[in-house]
Amino acid sequence: MNKVKRLLASALLPVAAVSLVACSSGEESVEDYPSQEIEMTIPWSPGGGSDIEGRLVAEHASEHIGTDIVPVNVPGVGGTVGLEELTNKEANGYNIGQIHEGLLVSHHSDVTDINYDSFKPIASMSSSDQILAVSSDLGVETLEEFVKYGQENEIQFGGTVAGIPRVWVEQIGNELDINYNLVGYEGISEAIQALAGGHIDAAIVDYPSGSDFVEAGKMNFIAVGTKERIDKAPDLPTFVEKGYDLTMGINRGYVAPKDTPPEIVEKLEKALEETSKDEDYIKAVENVGASVNFMGTEEYKEYLDKQDKVISDIISNLSEE
Repeated sequence: MNKVKRLLASALLPVAAVSLVACSSGEESVEDYPSQEIEMTIPWSPGGGSDIEGRLVAEHASEHIGTDIVPVNVPGVGGTVGLEELTNKEANGYNIGQIHEGLLVSHHSDVTDINYDSFKPIASMSSSDQILAVSSDLGVETLEEFVKYGQENEIQFGGTVAGIPRVWVEQIGNELDINYNLVGYEGISEAIQALAGGHIDAAIVDYPSGSDFVEAGKMNFIAVGTKERIDKAPDLPTFVEKGYDLTMGINRGYVAPKDTPPEIVEKLEKALEETSKDEDYIKAVENVGASVNFMGTEEYKEYLDKQDKVISDIISNLSEE
């Protein structure tokens, strides 16, 4: 071997060694991502709005990211168990999770140390308008009847005590000037089952979670927390039109463990943005009564920053009462 060949060989050895180490440790370049399925943690029980919408994202985004996205339900303690587990998972792009404003409530209620900033935001994908639903056993069919009943009796609401329903129930109770109590359930699907069974009087639900029970005659929709009426239920009045300063909604987004490489987050963000423009995805989301509301990484982070301040103030005021 001549001198030039010896120099080239010695120069290539470290590169080859690094490549062997990378291969043996299971690492891959960003260019190769993704090369295996992605696991999506949905921190709620199957059947609720978050689960339904999360599965739609997984199904349609799989086509745009180039690999299967597999939803895994990990419910518990107001949606915090699954997200706490996610913070400890490998930050390699193959572990992502769903969050909404409920995590912020749980954090400021001292249920969990983690918050939205324990993760790296990827994007927000959909919004669900929230509806006041009551048990058919209550014999209440209008908001006016609900207010009258609540001023003469104590209404038993169902929902996650350390989640966003706590904030909504407090807002409804104060705005409508009614007597109320919050009965704790693990996620909206459990609260809806209790409501349909007549075990509680009312709950705040989204359209996809409650519509089948309304059609079955188990519960009634009373008012929706939007500024204008929704297309899915055009006969359902808003709190606003009835004279109450009250709106309620959830934005469901997706996050990754905090140390996930920014280049991989960018790939995930791009795939979710493409999904948000996919006509099949848009129709699927609208068919379950929600709406597509895409926010990219930076916009979503700004939204969460603002919501965190609002929720922190509300929880602080509740604690002082």
